[in-house]
Amino acid sequence: MFLLDLISCFFTRRVLARLLSTFLCCLALVIKPWSQFGGPSAFLLLTLKELVFSAQDTLAQHLEATILNITGALFGIGLSTFAKYVASLRPDYTVSSRAIPAVFLVVIAFLGKQISSVPRLLTNSTLAGWAKSRLPRLQLSARISCFVSIWLLTTNVGISNGSVHTATFFVWITLSAAFICLISNILLLRWFSTHFARKIVNSLSKLRECLIISLNETSSTSREGGSGSLDVVSRRRKLLDELLAESIQLDLAYSIAAFELRLGRVDVASIKPLIGVVENVRRELSWGCSHVGTSPGRGSTYPTMQPALDLGQAILASMKHVEDALLFVFERTANAFGPSKKEAAQILHQLDQARDAARKELTDLFGGSPKNDTASEISGRSHFFVSLIEMAEDMHNVLIVVDRVLLLHSTSRTRLWYPRLSLAWLGIAPPTIIDDIHVTPDDDDPGRFEDEHSMSMAEAREGLSELARWREATWYSRPSSPEPNEIYYRNVIYGPRITRFRLIFAACIRGVARSSHLQHAMKNSIGVALLSLPAFLPTGSSGQKWFARAHGQWMIVSYVWVLETNTGATWRVAYLRITGTILGAVYAYITWLICHANPYGLVVMVTLADLPISWIITRTEVPSLGVVASVAVTLPPIVFSGYLDANADTRIFLLAVWRAAMITAGVLAALAMNTFVFPRHCRMLFLRNTSRTLGLLSQLYLTLSKRRNRVYTPDNRRRTLRLELEIRDSLIRLSRLIVALRDEMSLLPKPMMQYRNTISSMQAMLDLMTGLREIREHIPVQEAVLKVMKDRREFVSCVCVSLYACENAFRSRQPLPQFLPSTRHARATLVSHIAKSMRHSKRVLGLSHLYGFAEGEVLEDLVDTVERLLGISRTLFGTAEWLTGEPPPEVGAHVDSVVRHKWHGAQ
Repeated sequence: MFLLDLISCFFTRRVLARLLSTFLCCLALVIKPWSQFGGPSAFLLLTLKELVFSAQDTLAQHLEATILNITGALFGIGLSTFAKYVASLRPDYTVSSRAIPAVFLVVIAFLGKQISSVPRLLTNSTLAGWAKSRLPRLQLSARISCFVSIWLLTTNVGISNGSVHTATFFVWITLSAAFICLISNILLLRWFSTHFARKIVNSLSKLRECLIISLNETSSTSREGGSGSLDVVSRRRKLLDELLAESIQLDLAYSIAAFELRLGRVDVASIKPLIGVVENVRRELSWGCSHVGTSPGRGSTYPTMQPALDLGQAILASMKHVEDALLFVFERTANAFGPSKKEAAQILHQLDQARDAARKELTDLFGGSPKNDTASEISGRSHFFVSLIEMAEDMHNVLIVVDRVLLLHSTSRTRLWYPRLSLAWLGIAPPTIIDDIHVTPDDDDPGRFEDEHSMSMAEAREGLSELARWREATWYSRPSSPEPNEIYYRNVIYGPRITRFRLIFAACIRGVARSSHLQHAMKNSIGVALLSLPAFLPTGSSGQKWFARAHGQWMIVSYVWVLETNTGATWRVAYLRITGTILGAVYAYITWLICHANPYGLVVMVTLADLPISWIITRTEVPSLGVVASVAVTLPPIVFSGYLDANADTRIFLLAVWRAAMITAGVLAALAMNTFVFPRHCRMLFLRNTSRTLGLLSQLYLTLSKRRNRVYTPDNRRRTLRLELEIRDSLIRLSRLIVALRDEMSLLPKPMMQYRNTISSMQAMLDLMTGLREIREHIPVQEAVLKVMKDRREFVSCVCVSLYACENAFRSRQPLPQFLPSTRHARATLVSHIAKSMRHSKRVLGLSHLYGFAEGEVLEDLVDTVERLLGISRTLFGTAEWLTGEPPPEVGAHVDSVVRHKWHGAQ
């Protein structure tokens, strides 16, 4: 199987482009007149080819990476050359001539991790705007800048001669690697990509399959009275999980597609609305069609089921039409002429007709005064009907969008679409950042005032009010006691200008202290300074000789490449890179034993080594993250060292040992820095962000519960949608933290299953609250809100208290209280009173009655999710018990019996 996979991998465009670029780079190294322009470090051509100029999926992506990385390399070369020039103004072999490049190297290492974000600087006066991950498209550019600066500034330190000549070597290395890879990719890679449209089509296909399962289960349970099999339920659950992951990736896929060159007739921005529709339909399937087969009273075919099933079939036909249209417009894999306008109009008409028929059937069902048999008929299925109606509305809008896209496609000519460059483009991680996008989450939240190390906003406001009262009291009542200096001093210190300055300065300090990106840059610069210290020692000293003989630059480069923003990600990169280092050193030594300085043998062996490397990049979960990059770093300097430098006096075996030792030392230094010196453990980040997400969920539910009528202002709706988006982003960051937490080394076992269940429960709660937002726009306000306001307040209090208990448990890691208010009892009371209120209503409720039933069913799912979160919290952190269920001690019993019965005290 492995051989078949390897053979199939060999025939892909990207792998062929990689092999061709490796072959051409090896030829450039063995051709002596040409390779001499790179000097003794010409073997870095292969290293740069692998680390920053490797082949991408499309030519547009590779062209973008080439331009950005060449710019970063030239910036590093120019800044390092300027540092060497400034150092040359001082006498050779002096302290100042060695200190100047050292200072420049530390500054470059700091800036290499801290790329300025202009929008953040405009909106925040603190230093938190300086961040490595603010502009992820420049990460590789910053890394290659650090890479060339390390080699230039640690070579020939304190000597003024030859600095410009050394810089030309790296200019040749950079440009040769860039243009060789570009030529190879122009010949073999695809010139444009339809990845975004293909991901939407795949998502719609899975939505169709999930809806088919729900419709089949609904039809079978209504006729036969049976519930779905375990295989069907597990298949639907798996589809929903995959849809959640794909829905998250759609935003990233659109961002990548919007900023790349593409040939076609239609802009990808025209189908951007489909991202929101896919997410909406996924949520409808999650909370509306998740357990439609669990309704009571099965065994008969309800008259309302046939219109609902017809509506479901119309939705399925609409999804299939959208898939065919997108494939025709962006890939032309459908029929030659594409969907006809008549066919599109017919599908839209059928969808609207089925939706109106289902609404009419349900309206007739609730016509006049609702009866008891009506409630029993739709019990357990109300949210299914509502979900179908909402999906029909979404698909109606999608069909209109697709109709416009087809019209635009038929009236336009093929053209070249250029990327719309902006600061937003710089803030999107490209496909070249493979190792950072999934394992280095940005858990920073600069927008919140509260932090565990600072006062809350309420405390700060109370302090200002007390200051104002004190100033007013001192102004109107001058004391007669002879203490004018103290009063003057206090008036100056607490005056308006000084107070304003103190507030600004406190914000700056808080921003610096809580900025994980600034702390990461400090770790990077401190490590580079310590590891490069032997290079700047006096010439002829033992430390300087050791650094030159062992080529300690590899130690610094490995440290920069391995150091990540959290401990778990660093551990993952570290053990993969150490493994790759050992494999690369062994393969390089075997290659030298076989080929020695034979140029043909070296080219063949290095090119063959790129085949398994390409398989690792394209077919495994560890692309250039560890093994591949380490092999690319380890292999070239060992294999080509003796060939390029005939005066090299180090034996190849010792050279391989030295290279492996230097790279491993840099890896271990980064690991020690992120584990012992400045740790940022993923478990602590996960618990803190989980607590914050639970607080946001509680805030969202309070916001939804404050609405007492159906008149929603645009500002309220915008605030709710912004809060939902913030929770969704927080859940995405938690999912990424789980990936890094899995690889983090720990002496104690980690409850990964409970952590994953926590994320899935919070995601389910977000989907349910989104469903509540849609449902409460249609419920009868008089019967379902105003007349049961007391019961609603009770239920909201129970939910918020339970969420707050979970939030506090995750934040403080303390046990939950033994007793909490029952959300299930509060929900049962509320639903019974709402049903009674609607049953005795004197007006015709129509579909609003259906939405009232649907709200009760969604609240039942919400209660189950809250209790599941409470159970997870009790499992993780325990329960503070004061009553154990044992009989109380007898009156007059000894105190030991009281302790033995454990009637008090937290466990």
